[in-house]
Amino acid sequence: MSPERCLIGGDFDLSFEELDFHRTPKKLFFHEDGTWTLSGRAALVLVLEYLKAQGVRHVHLPAYLCQSLLLAVQAAGFHYSFYPVGGNLCAYPDPPPGSAVLVIHYFGWLNAATTALRQESRRSLSLIEDASQSMLSDWHTSSEIPRFVILSPRKFGPLPFGGWCNLVAETSKPLHETEGLWWRSIAARLTKSIYLAQPHASINPLIETFYLAAFEAVEAYLDNHPADSGIPQMIHDMMTGLDWVEIGRRRRSNWRILKVLLEDKIEMIYSDLPNDVVPLGFVIRLANRDMVRCRLAEQRIFCPVHWQLPSDISPKSFPEAAKLSKTILTLPIDQRYDEHDMARIADTLIKIVQYGN
Repeated sequence: MSPERCLIGGDFDLSFEELDFHRTPKKLFFHEDGTWTLSGRAALVLVLEYLKAQGVRHVHLPAYLCQSLLLAVQAAGFHYSFYPVGGNLCAYPDPPPGSAVLVIHYFGWLNAATTALRQESRRSLSLIEDASQSMLSDWHTSSEIPRFVILSPRKFGPLPFGGWCNLVAETSKPLHETEGLWWRSIAARLTKSIYLAQPHASINPLIETFYLAAFEAVEAYLDNHPADSGIPQMIHDMMTGLDWVEIGRRRRSNWRILKVLLEDKIEMIYSDLPNDVVPLGFVIRLANRDMVRCRLAEQRIFCPVHWQLPSDISPKSFPEAAKLSKTILTLPIDQRYDEHDMARIADTLIKIVQYGN
């Protein structure tokens, strides 16, 4: 039995083994031509700039989305509008003629609207698929389908930077500031790894403040520079050294464990795990989500919210998106954890939901 971890969730830590650039490269998660970028939002900017050169000026976005996508759209100088997303996370776009439509494959599952949108992309729209939450799932299709794909490996491994699009394009040269943040983030992830390797040690606020500040600095930089595309070679080398097959296997295994432990006790967004899906997390719906999230954090279980809606989106105009934003919680199931960690998450969550503590 593994020792109980003092912390579950939050940004990835990094072991010295994972930092070894001289390991034999592993099989990457896909084999398609494209361009690596500094972030997923930079990959989106590259796609939008290409579409702008083709005369496209408007992009139709899901009302349930991350603020970072909106920053990229604004950086590219596009007009934009929003479309509804149902409680089942299916897209319902109604785009202006000649516009681009962005569809998100939420939490690892292929969006139910994808088949129809791919067919329509042959005629009246430019389709952009955001596979950032579904990077290890099967989002592939025939190369004859004219569509663009963007993704980011940052949600699936200990990478401070990284994005990709299936468009062959030139990127800018990596900036010195980017490389400095890379090394700061690496130092923070190694520090976190060493810190968490001592499960029975007392909580050290100074260490936690150090690595959290580094992670926040990376996010702030990407938000403020959404169009910066140059990626240091070190990131690509590190990415190709990760065992993506094992990462996918562990995530699927942990998802199945949580389903057994939480079934009939907690409302799940997805009740089945198709063979071609690698989940981002275990997604649940809670009426008192924010209270439960705070209680979990008090027990050192940190769960992200996907997402707080951007201020551009009216809850009255898009009630389903607003409800998703207020009720969805993502439980961590990634490759850092095993069945004992899943049991701790489930036990703690059930006690909080049933008894409020």
